[in-house]
Amino acid sequence: MPLPKGRKPISCKWVFKIKHGVDGEVECYKAILVARGFTQTFGVDYNETFAPIAKFVSIRYILALVTIEDMKIHQMDVKTVFLKSDLEKEIHMEQPKGFTQGDEHLVCKIHKSLYGLKQSPRAWNQKLNVFLKSVEFVKNDANFNVYVA
Repeated sequence: MPLPKGRKPISCKWVFKIKHGVDGEVECYKAILVARGFTQTFGVDYNETFAPIAKFVSIRYILALVTIEDMKIHQMDVKTVFLKSDLEKEIHMEQPKGFTQGDEHLVCKIHKSLYGLKQSPRAWNQKLNVFLKSVEFVKNDANFNVYVA
């Protein structure tokens, strides 16, 4: 889309990585498009960036409780976590290198968060919080990243 008047697009770059197997052979090639969040403007591109993290004391307490009560514990990791969150502000980004073909004046309107955006951790935390509350988990008052069913 054309860049709206009075807006400045944020830049981006490709990050390339080669994954090797245990035998040293190339397993796969990876490419990740990363927004250059340091080019964002506070108040225009984002308002808040704070996303709470679990306190180490809480993690130790939970692990001790699991051990004492002979319970099972499960850990999970969400792959491409920042790509799943919705953005509150309208963000425009320059087209990635190698993507333009005569339309260099156009920009990309970002609907979901990207790696590198200042608000990505907060957007993911808000989405997770909404989901956990919808399945009747309750947030702990002492540590905002501990939920109880």
